[in-house]
Amino acid sequence: MNRWGNAQARGFGLIELLIALALGLVLVLGVVQVFVGSKQTFVLQRTAAGFNEDARYLASRLSRELRMVGMFGCLDLNRLPAGIRNALPAELAAPVGYTTTAGVSILSLISAVPNHERFTAPGTRRPADYRARWLIATNCRDTHDLRISDGAPIAVRPGDVVIPLRKLEYRFRRHGIQLRSNGAGHFQSLIDNVAQLEVSFGLAATATGREVSGSYVSALAAGDGPRIRSVKLRWQLSDTPSAPSAGKVRVHEFQQAVALRNRIN
Repeated sequence: MNRWGNAQARGFGLIELLIALALGLVLVLGVVQVFVGSKQTFVLQRTAAGFNEDARYLASRLSRELRMVGMFGCLDLNRLPAGIRNALPAELAAPVGYTTTAGVSILSLISAVPNHERFTAPGTRRPADYRARWLIATNCRDTHDLRISDGAPIAVRPGDVVIPLRKLEYRFRRHGIQLRSNGAGHFQSLIDNVAQLEVSFGLAATATGREVSGSYVSALAAGDGPRIRSVKLRWQLSDTPSAPSAGKVRVHEFQQAVALRNRIN
């Protein structure tokens, strides 16, 4: 009898089969491990990229708005006659405001909405026509001829320009930064996953000074508004904003300082 032929006919034994299954299982587990690790790396990289994108968006928006704070078109409120200036809404004298109450911070900004409409015939306009909080009508020459409305129709005359003024409120609450326009309606979310937001202000020594004097301050006292020359913002983004150190993604920290364009050298 041919023993070699009988050995070939038997095929794989139980031991060989178990070894093959074990090797296959090891290979499958290795592939799964590589796949899971690649997926986790992708998720972490995508989260970090999202943080950078959110930071760029917020920095771009805030820097643009802050540079335009207190810009009221052709008007310089400080050069208006006292009677006209005193009749303006008190908020216009302090176009930058910052409050913190019960863990909720609000940065408020007032600036003009770009508008180049000049009138050749009499008419009326409302702030709502320009999505503004207030509307000023003036010919930019006669400082005594200035009309302002906070909602009602306002008369415009030939040669007038209208200057829409808006109020923006940036709120930091529950690890998110939100925005509301003109003090009406609900706050809309801008970015989330904000672990921390710090706002500080560079003040001039006097209301007429052009340069920041001393270090930045985190709180504004009464009367500090006219002395603000720049605003510094610092914020942190984390995938676990309530406990940043426990997050899977390294905490991303961002900072920017923006000068008020019409108040600094």
